[in-house]
Amino acid sequence: MNGLLASAFLVASTLVAVADSFIIVTGVTVGAAGLAAGALAVGGLALGAKLFALKAKRRRGKRQASECVSFENPEMYFALAANGDFLDCGRRFVCELEATPEENLTSEELLIRNLFGQGFISANASAGNYYAEAADIGAAGGVDACVDAFSKCPYDHKTLFLAFQETQTAQ
Repeated sequence: MNGLLASAFLVASTLVAVADSFIIVTGVTVGAAGLAAGALAVGGLALGAKLFALKAKRRRGKRQASECVSFENPEMYFALAANGDFLDCGRRFVCELEATPEENLTSEELLIRNLFGQGFISANASAGNYYAEAADIGAAGGVDACVDAFSKCPYDHKTLFLAFQETQTAQ
């Protein structure tokens, strides 16, 4: 869990830094900033999905020492991802995951896909629902529908996932 906590700090602080840098970003660098923001959105989604899976595995009724709630709240990471995703690349990522055959996805991609896929239930107007709506588009219309619905994002899910993986190996 310590690695998860460190990842949480890294994703949260990086999302804030990227969001702050958008104020200064101009024409030529918008593409690079969009890819970085998309990669960070993927990171926030992956972290939120992992936290969601960990919470689901916990045994009910077991007493535990008090914990920092903010680092165990997947919705917080979904909200951070959504707030920094100015080109909707995170939504396109989730949409394309839902439209892609399971055998063509990595284990992390499957974790995110299974979280937001059919049957996702969350509070109304939550950041989780923001991404679940994108998954619904992918399930109904395929990758072409994702490209059309999230046309501000010039990157496909593989490019976004590779950018996310590069940020993980650069640490």
